[in-house]
Amino acid sequence: MKEFMMIPRGFTGLPMDEEFLTNAENKKNYSIAVKDWNYGPEVPTNEPGANKEFYVGLAEAMQCDEKDARRKHCSNCEYYDNSFMTQIRIERIPLATYDKGAGFRGHCKKLNFICNDMRVCQAWEDREYDMD
Repeated sequence: MKEFMMIPRGFTGLPMDEEFLTNAENKKNYSIAVKDWNYGPEVPTNEPGANKEFYVGLAEAMQCDEKDARRKHCSNCEYYDNSFMTQIRIERIPLATYDKGAGFRGHCKKLNFICNDMRVCQAWEDREYDMD
C-alpha cells in the first residue's frame, strides 16, 4: 500500500522561492502551444459537433479521424499533471482569460504551461498507467 502525505493544519502552500513556472513563462509557452502545437479549441464545449474546424484540423495533424481527435483532452494526456501539490503551485499563476469556461487547470509537463482539461494539442500522448 502506498503511503499518503498528511498536510498539516494551516498549510497555505509552498514557499514562493520554490522553482516553478512563472506567469511570464506561462504566457510565453501558452502562445507557443497555440501557434506551434494547435492548442485549442478557443472556446471548448462538450457539445457534440462543436468546433468542427478545429477538430478536423487536429485530426489531420495527428493522423487520426475527427471522432478520435474529439476523445483527446489535456486531462487524459500523458503530460497533464493536476496532482495536489501541482495545484498548489498552479495557484501562483493568475487565471488567464483562456482559463474561463475551459474546465480545470493542470500543468503540461511537455510544453511547460498551464493548460485546461477541456482542450488538447498535437503534443497529446496516451497516458500510461502504472499497475501496482
